[in-house]
Amino acid sequence: MPIHDVSYQRWQGRRTDVPPAFIMAMAQLRLAIRRRVVRIVLLLSGLFVVAFIGMLYVETTPEDSAVAVLKQVPFIRLDSTSMLRFLTWQRMLHYVLCLAAGVGYIARDRRAKAVQLYLARPVRVQDYILGKGLPLAVLLSVTTWVPALILILLKCLATASLEWLTQEPWLPLSILAYSALLVVSLVSLTLAISSLTTSPIMAAVMLASFFLFVPLLAELFRALTRNDTWQVLSMQASLEQLCHWLFDARLPHDFSPWSALFALALLTTVCLLFLMRRVRAVDIVGGG
Repeated sequence: MPIHDVSYQRWQGRRTDVPPAFIMAMAQLRLAIRRRVVRIVLLLSGLFVVAFIGMLYVETTPEDSAVAVLKQVPFIRLDSTSMLRFLTWQRMLHYVLCLAAGVGYIARDRRAKAVQLYLARPVRVQDYILGKGLPLAVLLSVTTWVPALILILLKCLATASLEWLTQEPWLPLSILAYSALLVVSLVSLTLAISSLTTSPIMAAVMLASFFLFVPLLAELFRALTRNDTWQVLSMQASLEQLCHWLFDARLPHDFSPWSALFALALLTTVCLLFLMRRVRAVDIVGGG
């Protein structure tokens, strides 16, 4: 009877050059797009884009056209003010994307004890967090800087000139800067809250509570002390202040934009450090 060698066998497969974070991100993104709520949000965001394309069509239409009369409407013009409206009006859709798509990424893995399985393979903690954050970042990008830059490109093509952009040369950079602040802060906050629990529903409740009650608490402190600086505690107020500042518009709150930038940076840093501690290869569930 032959005796088979049962010692350790070296792996004979081919390694792929694709980073593990990218593989995880693609899988999570496909799952997110299958959700009906996510598709509805993307559709609503697309309707915003269509509306602004229609506005661009009216703006670039010759004066003798039948729709030229609509040019008398003040906001029928693609400029920094309209880009400010385009980005701020969709902020509620961004929150819904976080609740519908991103808040369950880590919670589901913790419920299925899958975090330890991921980290038992050649996947670092940084790879895992990046793989979970990239899908939400892609969805948020599709509703922020990607369509905004497409609108700018369409106006350049429609007018066959860059003359209008020379009056506001900082506009593309403002779009990218605000979008980066929004995406990084929302992704880090969503993943940090998702790592707190094993229930996606509970994680969604906690994230929605943060979006609802922190601004109310900041408004209460502002009303009691008559000091608008308390608004910096609200991520929404900080994003709104920075958005108006980057697009050279009138500031809605009476505190420095640098304070808002510091608050967002502090929130993002705390969330990322918390994530690094919560995502571990060993999950201690009790002791005696």
